[in-house]
Amino acid sequence: MRENDIIGRMAGINLKPIDFDDEYKLKEYLNAIMKLKDEDCTKLFIEGYEKLNKETIYHIQEFTNMKILDGEETRINNLPLVMKDICNLMKEDIAEKEILVICDDKEKTKRTIKEISKDVRFVTAIGCEEYNDEIYEYILEETGLSLFYPVNIDRILENYSMIINLMDGLSLDFSKVRRNCIVFDFGQGNSLHNNKRPPFIQDFAFNFNDLGVNKNRMMQNRVLSNLFEALVEDRKKDIKYLYSEGNYYSIKDYVNLFIKVKGKF
Repeated sequence: MRENDIIGRMAGINLKPIDFDDEYKLKEYLNAIMKLKDEDCTKLFIEGYEKLNKETIYHIQEFTNMKILDGEETRINNLPLVMKDICNLMKEDIAEKEILVICDDKEKTKRTIKEISKDVRFVTAIGCEEYNDEIYEYILEETGLSLFYPVNIDRILENYSMIINLMDGLSLDFSKVRRNCIVFDFGQGNSLHNNKRPPFIQDFAFNFNDLGVNKNRMMQNRVLSNLFEALVEDRKKDIKYLYSEGNYYSIKDYVNLFIKVKGKF
């Protein structure tokens, strides 16, 4: 990216939080977006996107003909780097860890497992049972990795050192999960938190100053994945923070605060 290149338009359309369930207010919001949009605008960043329901997201994308950036690609692409960094800080071999992937989207499941497959050997997948055979064959052919599909996941939850959840509205019995299990919770509408375990990692964050984008007084220094996708084309950059329930932790601080103090995982 060259200096002074235009990468998008930023506008404060609403001064107060919008009730997206109100059809009139949503229509006003969409009309305001369309006044700003030109033929080069194909993607849309909405602050607070994670609070929108699927129907509203679909309606906004259909009306504007723009894709709402959700940070998913960035999180999946950077996931193996973060997993490896955590294990390196613990002086443990990630290849020996058992990983559980929870996802009800076939393509997302394939993409996630393929991305982490270079570093891990033991992967269990649940949530996409209808496509188990297709996913198994794809991963085996692409990576050589043989997936495990459990009959009863509750019986073996304690086996997993890391859980990657990409499913919305997930309910899981975490009383059966090992105490120091690291959970990447990238789904929406979940209520999985357990105070006796490390905070669930909900997103990754970057330093704005590291992105090669001109300073802007409206931008905070910590940039979450969805805004990162709006600013930068390269989906792999140095992760500076792990985000959980409004808090930001460096990877080293997260390990020292929540894993090492509780023993090995």
